[in-house]
Amino acid sequence: MMTEKAPSYRFLFGPVHSRRLGISLGVDLIPHKTCTLNCVYCECGKTTRLTLERSEYLPTDAILEELDSFLSQNPKLDFITFSGAGEPTLHSGIVKIIDFIKSRHPQYRVAVLTNGTLFIQAQVRNEIAGADLVIASLDAASAGSFNSINRPHPKLTINDLVEGLAKFQEEQPGQLQVEVFVVPGLNDAQDELNCIKTALNEISPGLVHLNTLDRPGTEEWVRPATRDSLHLIARQLGGVDVVRFKPGSPDKAESMENVQERILSTLKRRPCTSQDLGNMFGLEESDLQDLLNPFILKGLIEIKEMARGVFYKARE
Repeated sequence: MMTEKAPSYRFLFGPVHSRRLGISLGVDLIPHKTCTLNCVYCECGKTTRLTLERSEYLPTDAILEELDSFLSQNPKLDFITFSGAGEPTLHSGIVKIIDFIKSRHPQYRVAVLTNGTLFIQAQVRNEIAGADLVIASLDAASAGSFNSINRPHPKLTINDLVEGLAKFQEEQPGQLQVEVFVVPGLNDAQDELNCIKTALNEISPGLVHLNTLDRPGTEEWVRPATRDSLHLIARQLGGVDVVRFKPGSPDKAESMENVQERILSTLKRRPCTSQDLGNMFGLEESDLQDLLNPFILKGLIEIKEMARGVFYKARE
């Protein structure tokens, strides 16, 4: 019996088995690569449009149609996650999209992965208040490290970032978690860690995640922190969860053609190793290579070798 081919989606990707969010359906609200920051480690590459302007970058109604089409099939999901290749809070329709999910498909939880730079604006905080979980970035708490790691829009300051996150936590207690991305040589010195710890105490998030480079970043010189140094930093900051990948289980009912399409959609947004993809989609190495090889032969995927292994990335 043939499995019906799934519809092709422009704004949705996955579902994937996320390290922190379980089975997660990604929603990409922003054109690649539109952001308020140009982080040295970003897996999506260099920011090509550095902006603070909020706008309807992608058509809200079209995003709602795709979500309704996908969610009407009652997929098994832990979260619907706003992430992708840009800063999701730049999209002026994000509140409408969150409200749509909560009213039409209330069984699903919503997560927003954000750099938090627009939280100084009360309107932005109010618009994402309907989300179940917000994970924001705080990679530095001094102006020097903020500028070196995150390379922000000129009008952004680290003080505004910390203040905005603290206000959101105060207004929406229980929703906010913070991720600290360790870049050796830039934010792992004791004075920088002390600044970050002070900022975290001011923000008082529900949970702090510690992360480091796991796939090719924007700048070639960025290197991952070692496991030992991550655990040492976690102890220094206190109450920190070191991110670990938690593989999921495959959906046996899904056709290989549908999985292949989902893989390409994922690789358009972030580089992955075969192990990453295997964990995300529940595939054995041999099955995965059968799906990747046609893309490689057609020149749709490029290969890059790094310390952690061979990474696959969709060509732009």
